[in-house]
Amino acid sequence: MFSYKQLRSRSRILTSRVSEGMFFLRRFVGAPRQVGSVMPSSPYLMRAMMDRIDWDLPLNIAELGAGTGVFTRAIVGRMTSGENPDEKLNGNLMVFEIDPALKAIIEKEIAGLVVYGDARELPQIMESLSVRQLDYVVSSLPFAVLPPRMTASILDAVDDGLKPDGKLIAYQYSKHMKPYFEKRFESVKISFVLRNVPPAFVYECSNPKKKK
Repeated sequence: MFSYKQLRSRSRILTSRVSEGMFFLRRFVGAPRQVGSVMPSSPYLMRAMMDRIDWDLPLNIAELGAGTGVFTRAIVGRMTSGENPDEKLNGNLMVFEIDPALKAIIEKEIAGLVVYGDARELPQIMESLSVRQLDYVVSSLPFAVLPPRMTASILDAVDDGLKPDGKLIAYQYSKHMKPYFEKRFESVKISFVLRNVPPAFVYECSNPKKKK
């Protein structure tokens, strides 16, 4: 049995998720190539992505295509103790979201976080922040529906930014990107997350070939 307090808390969480989902759906209808999905990522997909990161050390992380901030909140929570919203991150986090409405949601919710626009500008943003190399890039970008030249430019920026042993953690809704990732990374591992709308493939891409 749940107490009244627990039920009220669960109700608030459910209401928030429904509202976020409806907002996300409206943004998808207006700009499907930018948003890429009809719903925010599920907690199951979020955990599948986050579990591929070693959180023990200070990290330099870039998140591409942050959407409503599902992964952003998870990353910030793991880069801090999660208890103090003003606590300094254990490392550097660069968040990119090109949709201005979604960008505004994240910046309003996470005080002090700057959300950048075009993911192709990753190398310039790193230089401005004196970040030499990235440990991880976490991506929600819908590469399969982006123009091929844009996808290539973004992946070039990822290659340039990652350490020789760095990783790209990305999810897609098909295996369309598998050969493209395999051309750029020594190792590409794929897992499937059924409990998401729609179900998703998680790519763990390690050791950029350009770093060899």
